[in-house]
Amino acid sequence: MHTSTMVADQIALHEALGGGTDAVLIAHDWGAVGAWGAVGKEPGRWRRCVILNIPLFAIFGENIVTYDQIKKSFYFWYFQMQRVCEEVIAADDFAFIDRIWGDWSPGYDAAEDLPKVKECIRDPAHFQAALGYYWGQFDPSRFGSPEWVAEQAAAWGADITQPTLYLHGTQDGCHGMTQEQVDRVPRHCGAGSQSELIEGVGHFLMVERPTDINKRILGFLERAA
Repeated sequence: MHTSTMVADQIALHEALGGGTDAVLIAHDWGAVGAWGAVGKEPGRWRRCVILNIPLFAIFGENIVTYDQIKKSFYFWYFQMQRVCEEVIAADDFAFIDRIWGDWSPGYDAAEDLPKVKECIRDPAHFQAALGYYWGQFDPSRFGSPEWVAEQAAAWGADITQPTLYLHGTQDGCHGMTQEQVDRVPRHCGAGSQSELIEGVGHFLMVERPTDINKRILGFLERAA
């Protein structure tokens, strides 16, 4: 799936739900990628944004070429070996998923969550769809080329005008960010934007600490009203 498709999907969802200009867009991971682009492309649809764990393309691009992030993002390229990766991921009751969730949210007990994840991807169509994000985005013949960079920048590289709350966990083993990078995110967003690097949580921070994360989100929306 191409980034532009994710952007279009979020715009179409707002339309299909009859969303007004008072809508709030809350997004995480791949959803965050689409959200940065959707809000940048059609800002009049949303009044506020809350984005978790994936920064806008300018900062994402800084990280993806570093050694530490290349290690974290090994699966981008491993998933390109389509037949092999499908067999390995599915082996031993999707043990690969247990391990990668453990890397992404270290210390979090996902015993209740993982069976639900696995149940979804046991359906071959769902499994292919999940991997399709990586096949579409990180094709080795195109990834990092000037054309690829231009496409990504066009899809989700623009600054946005909405007040935005950006949250990131210090223990995120999927995409790491420094305090300085987290502090920079609001500069690319509308007045009143905030960012927080939250101590002790990983990639799935809204699952790890739902009460805390919801409180932060609601507090931001009340202050920005």
